[in-house]
Amino acid sequence: MAPANDSVMVVEDDAESRAHLTQLLQLEGFKVVACSNGAEALDYLTHSAPPCVIIMDIRMPVMDGAEFRAAMLRDARLTQIPVVVITAFEPPAAAKLSALRVFRKPIDFDSLLGVIKKTC
Repeated sequence: MAPANDSVMVVEDDAESRAHLTQLLQLEGFKVVACSNGAEALDYLTHSAPPCVIIMDIRMPVMDGAEFRAAMLRDARLTQIPVVVITAFEPPAAAKLSALRVFRKPIDFDSLLGVIKKTC
């Protein structure tokens, strides 16, 4: 399945952060799929067209960002979806998660938006 070029997935367990990021992206014209953990995001991805990029937190309940990314990399259909990592903790190297970029919270939205626009 080809990526939906105006669709962004946000995987973030903090409801307020997820809602805020979703709202900002929608104001920029993106369709946003918001998930609260990696398991929910994987379930969505198995039944829907892939987004043009996934923005994901690292520390989440049920399935954290590292587990989610590892599961993505095991599925040939999902390996090519670009991932941007956001974290409040010491950020891992982007290469460790095969991520385009890693942002530390609080996020500079303009910088994040620049990465998303280049990717989508």
